Order: sequence, then C-alpha cells, then structure tokens
Amino acid sequence: MSASYSSLMQSQFFHPAFNSAIFDGPVRIYFAQFHESLALKIYFCLQQKYATQMAQAKEAHFRDGRNILVMLYPTKESYGLSFEGQQGFLSQENFLNDIVIGINGPFEDDKLDLVISGVADVLSSWKGGGAFSSQTKAQM
Repeated sequence: MSASYSSLMQSQFFHPAFNSAIFDGPVRIYFAQFHESLALKIYFCLQQKYATQMAQAKEAHFRDGRNILVMLYPTKESYGLSFEGQQGFLSQENFLNDIVIGINGPFEDDKLDLVISGVADVLSSWKGGGAFSSQTKAQM
C-alpha cells in the first residue's frame, strides 16, 4: 500500500467507525461493521461488472503499488469532515500515491451503479499507467 495504514489512520479521510475492511488487490473498502452487507455488495458488483478492469488494476497495483481506498462513511457529518464540507454523494481525492473515493453515508440500491462506475473509472484510468488527476471530483 502506497499510503501506509498508519498514514491513512492519521489522515482526514479516516473515521474511527471504520472497524472493518475488504482488501482485494488495489481496491480497499473501509466501513463500519454494521455496513458490511453494503460493502460486500460494492465488492461483488465490481467483481462481476468490471472483471477485466479489476484484473488490469491488479497488475498496476503490483507494478506501481497504487490503491483505491473506498470509504463508506457512516454519516453525512463524518463525510463532510473528511471532504471539507462537501455535500455531494461521492468525492474523489488523491492521498499520497492512492485515490480516496468517499461515499456520503449509506445509500440505497439505486445509487449502487454510481458508486461502482466511480471506482471503475479510476480502475480504467490505470490501463495506460497514467497518473491520477490532482483534481477533486465532487458530486461524481
């Protein structure tokens, strides 16, 4: 992991409620235990819909050590603190050599595709070994 776990824990992006995680190569989903079913849904949808991009991203992960840190915030307030008052549903920021995708609280199934496509967009950008954009994407 480019950004060490201790660096992540001390960053604005980490929330004390994150007591669980799913790691699969470059994708790391952090969440509170009571959101486990939602985190698993995100993980399995990525595996099913974007198998090719996940495989390519795993190669880039092993080559470059980059990760996508998907943070499922337990409340809108915790999301706002981590993403400096942003009110959108998804935000994306650089964190060292990694990308953080923040999700503004738990969500209903109708927003699942938005989350999955946000992660898939980052995965696809790795295909050519390109660097991450330094721009924050609010309300993805």
